[in-house]
Amino acid sequence: MERSFALVEAAVSCGSPTRGSEGAFDALVGAGLPGLFGGARLLPMEKPAPCAAWPDGLRHLDTVMEVCRRLRANTLEALGRGEYPVVVGGDHSCAMGTLAALGEFYGADHVAVVYVDAHTDINTDQTSQSGCIHGMDLAAACGLCCDELTVGKNRVNLLGKNLHFIGARSIDPPEYGIVEQAGAHLHTAGEVRERGLEAVLGDILPALAGKRVHISFDVDVLDPVEFRATGYNIPGGLTAAEVERILSAVLDTGWTVSFECVEYNPAMDPGGHDLNTLMGILRMVSEKLR
Repeated sequence: MERSFALVEAAVSCGSPTRGSEGAFDALVGAGLPGLFGGARLLPMEKPAPCAAWPDGLRHLDTVMEVCRRLRANTLEALGRGEYPVVVGGDHSCAMGTLAALGEFYGADHVAVVYVDAHTDINTDQTSQSGCIHGMDLAAACGLCCDELTVGKNRVNLLGKNLHFIGARSIDPPEYGIVEQAGAHLHTAGEVRERGLEAVLGDILPALAGKRVHISFDVDVLDPVEFRATGYNIPGGLTAAEVERILSAVLDTGWTVSFECVEYNPAMDPGGHDLNTLMGILRMVSEKLR
């Protein structure tokens, strides 16, 4: 039976310091993304009201949570129809909505996350220096944040041992302690260089067995020599070929249930060079899944 897909929009940039990533869905759809996924059903999202300040230090909390709640509902709808959700952000705060849906649908203890990102995004509302929610999404999904960062009726409470970071190279000091305390698995870009990508994948892939695996891919994991259309350009990143190898290896397990691509900013890509790079990566993803 051929797999059916839903392309789910997460139109948010207020969780980050920069604007523009809320337009990624439209840019990718315009570039032919639905065709890659066999004419996938589109779940666009009405763009939220302009970002408004929030007095308690969680920047633009109202807008971010509005988007995450819509995303949770749309992702749950897709899962209920037997569709494979492909979520397109938007900044990485949207992962709170995606993970809330997956946790509710499959049970939080059965969900594993492969987080391909330059960051670990596991600051809590107490440890974050910036107040930007795109750096708190995994902490929120693990139940480590305040009630205001709860998307559904209950906290998701993912198990830290089911979190696998790969490619991180910009990690805040408190995050190391949170990762360790949660029992999560951190494989930095430096480790990829030192041990080799295949050795790192050899640690990650067996741990995914029997889980409902979600891939969350942030384009800022890519080295800025290859990709710059995102809010953070951090040297020492992965190549597009390495990212494709990671995604391919995880998809080949057959255990993935959803895929997420975030932080592409078309406003920073007037010539469309990075759009072409990203479409190439997503073409490979679609071929693996179809």
